[in-house]
Amino acid sequence: MAISINGSTNVISGVAVGGLPDGIVDTDMLAANAVTAPKRGAGAILQVVSNSSNTSVTTSGSTISDILNVSITPTSASNKILLMATCNLFANPSSNAYSGVRIYKGTSSSGTLLIRQVGGQTDGVNTYTQTGISIVDSPNTTSATTYTLAISRESSGTNNVSTDGETYTIIAQEIAA
Repeated sequence: MAISINGSTNVISGVAVGGLPDGIVDTDMLAANAVTAPKRGAGAILQVVSNSSNTSVTTSGSTISDILNVSITPTSASNKILLMATCNLFANPSSNAYSGVRIYKGTSSSGTLLIRQVGGQTDGVNTYTQTGISIVDSPNTTSATTYTLAISRESSGTNNVSTDGETYTIIAQEIAA
């Protein structure tokens, strides 16, 4: 069949699959949402939400201090949420002082603890510890879900743990099931 153009309906006919040369169809020519879930496949990153700050937060004693929230609304209840956070912590001099980073499901540390990671130890010297933490959550909902990044003092004694004005970040990525 020959290629023909109907000028009154703007329809091209006679083009076979694979009949267009490379580079002729670009992203501007694709229909919105043309790449459907079956074409994307499991493991595709569907959305990324992040939040960061450099406001100094200090915790002492057995206190857990919330430092940052991120909220994400999954597009499917079967999808997963990959949570990643980074935090630079400062522990003042105190023997056997440990710092900790935690991620909670909920708007504060009164929510469900998903992961806790203990940072570096100091033996009487100021110590900075960079902590990266990650976990996959299965929220089983299509409602907005909030996650909270918190810092904690993980040892006895009188030390304080602080973000000391350093940037800390929490990232939530929706992953297709």
